[in-house]
Amino acid sequence: MRPHLWWLKLLALSLAISARAFAQDTASITGTVTDPTGASFPNAQIFVENRERGIHRAALTNTAGEFLVSGLPPGPYSLVVTAPGFKKYQASEIVLRVAQSARIDVALQVAPASEQITLSGENVAQVEIQSSELAGTITGKEITQLELNGRNFTQLVTLVPGVSGGQDEGFVGIQFLPYSFNGGRLEYNNWEVDGGDILDNGSNQTLNVYPSVDAIAEVRVLTSNYGAQYGRNGSGTVEAETKSGTNKFHGDAYEFVRNNLLNARNYFDLPGPAPGYKKNVSLAN
Repeated sequence: MRPHLWWLKLLALSLAISARAFAQDTASITGTVTDPTGASFPNAQIFVENRERGIHRAALTNTAGEFLVSGLPPGPYSLVVTAPGFKKYQASEIVLRVAQSARIDVALQVAPASEQITLSGENVAQVEIQSSELAGTITGKEITQLELNGRNFTQLVTLVPGVSGGQDEGFVGIQFLPYSFNGGRLEYNNWEVDGGDILDNGSNQTLNVYPSVDAIAEVRVLTSNYGAQYGRNGSGTVEAETKSGTNKFHGDAYEFVRNNLLNARNYFDLPGPAPGYKKNVSLAN
């Protein structure tokens, strides 16, 4: 085979792998648009927008009135559906989680285009009906407000039903991951950050990368019945999504400290001062 054909095959393979990784942690909005009689409405205009990140997507419904807007990073979105002679439908503050597929069905109403129907996010996309997967999401608010002894993001997975195991004190570095998902073997789990595999493929029991807890936006834990895009291992899958920039300036500063004054003596210790222990982490960005 000619050398340049090998390069073309290699490029196609790399693009396929990149697309697979990208699709694993991005969200989507799907649904069906109907008219007042309940019949499917083809060629309706679909607009999806995230103003914080400057994301604007447009689509048309097909002959069955169905639409799909995929490849959306997690965050708040608005959905607008328009068609000549019908009220404009608008749903705002639709919060998409990591790898979530939200379904929003729209029933258009006859009226001048100047009129519109507006819904807030809490009235749409609340129930997962697109997939039979069993999963839970640890949100950014939970990540920042929960105390993690050792500040290791893997400790968060125990918040999801079906996950057992844990560590007295987590730390960042080479260590065994003692988490079982619905009774599965410990080395049969998938661990990914932004759709990329971070598991040590030699041992299947340690990670190559430990992102800072403050860099993580959300963590989605899939315990069973998830799709084939999460293949490779047959137990649980953990998808960590890091924070990304928006069109607003923001930053944070923190300091975490532990020392002898904060330590308690073990009940069975001999009389005397508490064991020495000092740990201090600070950062501003």
